[in-house]
Amino acid sequence: MERRVELVIDPLRQEKVGLSLPLSFRRPVEETARELGFPPTIDLGDSIVAKAVVLADAARRASPPVQFAVFGGTAFRLTCPSSNERTLGLRHEIHDMDLAILLKEAREFRRFLSTVRDVAGSGLTFFETSGDRIYNSLSGGLRLRWHMVISQQGSEIALGTLDIIADEFRFCHRIDIRSDVEHSPVAGWSLSPLHLLLTKGQFIQRIPKDEASAVNHRVLEPFGKRQVVIGPEAKDVRDMLALLLDHPIGNGAAEVSLEGLARELDSDWGLWKTFGLNLQMMSRSSILRDLPPGPRATVTERLERMRDLVRSLSPKRPFALFGGPWWQEVDTTPSVDSSVSVG
Repeated sequence: MERRVELVIDPLRQEKVGLSLPLSFRRPVEETARELGFPPTIDLGDSIVAKAVVLADAARRASPPVQFAVFGGTAFRLTCPSSNERTLGLRHEIHDMDLAILLKEAREFRRFLSTVRDVAGSGLTFFETSGDRIYNSLSGGLRLRWHMVISQQGSEIALGTLDIIADEFRFCHRIDIRSDVEHSPVAGWSLSPLHLLLTKGQFIQRIPKDEASAVNHRVLEPFGKRQVVIGPEAKDVRDMLALLLDHPIGNGAAEVSLEGLARELDSDWGLWKTFGLNLQMMSRSSILRDLPPGPRATVTERLERMRDLVRSLSPKRPFALFGGPWWQEVDTTPSVDSSVSVG
């Protein structure tokens, strides 16, 4: 029997969110995944993956239909069988969901999120905390943060973060993703394979040289006399290797386009520099070495083709980037606790 409860999000402010328990979807998620054409390899037992599938179904049924594309770890689960496989070594846990939308549709998308549980079920509950609302009001609509209910265990409700970007993937480097959002309903509801790869391969960060030994496997090269630059975390390397294993290089919708990669890199020296360094790191990664011989050979061959492309390009380096960082420094945003109590 369904019962209505209140989640105490912030005891000090007495901030609460209403929720119907038990968490459920109006339609069987397996049926929904088949209708949307998702491959049977995706792990619908993962709560966040299931929510992404149900959210896509609700978006296409909305009037008018809602546009978004999934990126981040959830997108790799939706598009890469190897990210779901438990014995290959490329799977990792996901704790949040990342979506890309169009800036011109941001207001409508927020309205959709606030009401989607009424049509899809309480398993798809999204909300803004007071901190989210402050953050969102300062972002100009280019980046939004919401929270979502993930699962229930007794009186504890697990929460996750919903990170939303509009028009651009804007972190260490900028990537225009508007076309991906517009085509996502016919392309698996995620960013294109190329842009998924670039969202992970664009990461770079500088740290003091005396801290490098703790993350030696991520070190890319020295930066000045007292610093080094490091690349993505192991979970992101796993995602990129899974994508290269499951998506051939080519010009099809489910392939990694070398022509598209050349256009992206040749127009942005900083992205070309960062992506090239990260390809080198991936090529010597222990995660790649630990793959079975067949998958390892496939990924290695595709990595080398991309490295050959990077070496063949010579984008113009802006004078302003000589001597300093060629990327945007990434700042992290705080989130609420990972679980709350039922009030």
